[in-house]
Amino acid sequence: MDEAIKLLREQAILCSRLLALLDKLSGTLKEKTHGIDEITQQMDPIVTDLSRNSRKSKAFLDKLNCKTFGEFIDAAENGVQKDVANRLLRQIMNLQDKMAYGMKLAAQLLVKGSEFINFNLNVLSQTSASPTYGAEAKTPTNSNRRIFDANI
Repeated sequence: MDEAIKLLREQAILCSRLLALLDKLSGTLKEKTHGIDEITQQMDPIVTDLSRNSRKSKAFLDKLNCKTFGEFIDAAENGVQKDVANRLLRQIMNLQDKMAYGMKLAAQLLVKGSEFINFNLNVLSQTSASPTYGAEAKTPTNSNRRIFDANI
């Protein structure tokens, strides 16, 4: 049980660090500021450590012929260590749910940022588009129109 608690504690710490960086990444994407590269570089070693922890956990569970930590903990005798392991497992599951939400949010922010950039590039290059900015417009553009023209 000691090894299981050690693996779960390590996973919980790594997940909390990664969640903090995901929140920082989402904030940076919302504010459209610099620093995204630094945050992703900080995430890389944590993801590597999580992967290493996952391999250790899988080897540990395979050795005990269990599929999940929940199964292993349920089979253990009642005691303080079982309570600690259950608490860590619930904490990890909660952190993983928050990380999944954070990843979805970051992905949506990246898509919106890409759409914003594409829109601005099309405006600057005077590309004609429909009012909903979907498909190309069916009417010809006025080639004399300028984005900063006072007559618009």
